[in-house]
Amino acid sequence: MNNLQQRARAFEDQYAHQQEMLFKAEVRRNVMIGKWAAEAMGRTDGEAYARELALTQVNEPHRLLERLRRDFEAAGVEVKETEIQSRMLDMLHRAADELHNQG
Repeated sequence: MNNLQQRARAFEDQYAHQQEMLFKAEVRRNVMIGKWAAEAMGRTDGEAYARELALTQVNEPHRLLERLRRDFEAAGVEVKETEIQSRMLDMLHRAADELHNQG
């Protein structure tokens, strides 16, 4: 394997690692946002709801915000979309930091 092939392989490995960490951070973020949303809606099944949201993200990544909006509306809790987006971004950063600090 020559130097160019080694560099290409290193970049591929780095990219794969970054994608794996992003996936883990998103799942962790979804659990966090699920617990927050469950509490805001007055749900008593926060852990189960959080896991359900994490699965929603895995199966349909583009649907999480939509799902949260629908659930808040169904619960009669008014939360602006910008608030949900802001919380999602903040919790993604927190989740990534937690993963980074774990090693």
